[in-house]
Amino acid sequence: MNQVHESQRIYYLDNLRAVAMLLGVYLHGALAYAEPARSVWLATNPQGSVVIDASIWFIHLFRMSLFFLLAGYFAQLVWERKGLKKFLVGRLLRIVVPFLIFYPVLLIATTIVIVFATTYIPEPAGLIGLIVAEGQKPIEERQPPSIGTMHLWFLYYLFWFVLASIIVSFCWQKIRILFAGFRLNQLMESPNWLGSMATLLLAPLLLLPAAWQAGSPMPATESFLPEWWPFAFYGLFYAAGAWLFRREQWLDAWAKHTNWLAVASVVLFGFYYTNLPELKIELLERGKVELIGSRQLLTAALTAYLAVWLTLLALLAGRRFLVRRSGFLSFISDSAYWVYLLHLPLVLFWQTFLIPLPWSLWIKLIVVLTGTTIPCLITYVVFVRYTPMGWLLHGKRSFP
Repeated sequence: MNQVHESQRIYYLDNLRAVAMLLGVYLHGALAYAEPARSVWLATNPQGSVVIDASIWFIHLFRMSLFFLLAGYFAQLVWERKGLKKFLVGRLLRIVVPFLIFYPVLLIATTIVIVFATTYIPEPAGLIGLIVAEGQKPIEERQPPSIGTMHLWFLYYLFWFVLASIIVSFCWQKIRILFAGFRLNQLMESPNWLGSMATLLLAPLLLLPAAWQAGSPMPATESFLPEWWPFAFYGLFYAAGAWLFRREQWLDAWAKHTNWLAVASVVLFGFYYTNLPELKIELLERGKVELIGSRQLLTAALTAYLAVWLTLLALLAGRRFLVRRSGFLSFISDSAYWVYLLHLPLVLFWQTFLIPLPWSLWIKLIVVLTGTTIPCLITYVVFVRYTPMGWLLHGKRSFP
């Protein structure tokens, strides 16, 4: 692989990470205005839009999968360049330390927003309504509040995936030695049309048990007690990202299937969206809405295939259209970690504040997105980018 090609790989993956972060801000910001998904969000606007709802679940199918795939790719890059010891130290500094620093801060900030919402909203609905109703019960009948990892569950599981990758890497070396005569390397390094097609049709089946267990739509797994299904779902995307490092030829092979993949994904999403359960607040139990019987199996299969295909399509689109270095996307990529940490309390505050106002939901959505993104980016430049906090989150950046 020549040097120019290697450089392009890094640029398009960095750019993809920036785009995925912006999609995350949109997704959380739009949840208050989706119909019917807004009924299970903290702050729910009186009016909703099916268009917003469909866009949310479309993005939800591949955004976190793409994040974990990119994390696996860059983890493998760092491991090969710096060795195992520096890789582990770096992951501890970039994952564990920010989690320990920001978790209590975000927990307090989110609690403040929730308290504000319970007193500010005239007729609370959604999860706020559930919280208010719980608070009106006699003390002996109240359910104890559950405290989870919040949106930091990504960092929580990313740390577990890092540890698992070391174990898997050791086992893989033993397997390669044991089956050296079967030319495993040659099979993996030389994809053909048939092999690339087979992986697209069969690989999603590996995700089916986890998709079944998680339910549809897939929830954020915020419990401090690790569940097995994120390892069998997002962990496989992390592993795929690590495996793709230095195997660009597989993307070349899969790119030949782009057209039918895109058409099939649109068709399957139509079936997926029409089969999603109605997300009523009374059906919500610990953040999970479940389907029953054959409908559950169908939606789990659609989740598995769409997650793989849409993540791959996003990767191929970035490889085709985002190969050049962009100053804007480079800045967004640098700020992505900070925005990820900071954005959710701001989103919830703006959504809550705007609920009583008689504005169009589209204007409210714009206010939420700008009112969240701009403060995040300003605080990143002023307090993070050129400070020790920035060194911790993304390494040193020199002044322009």
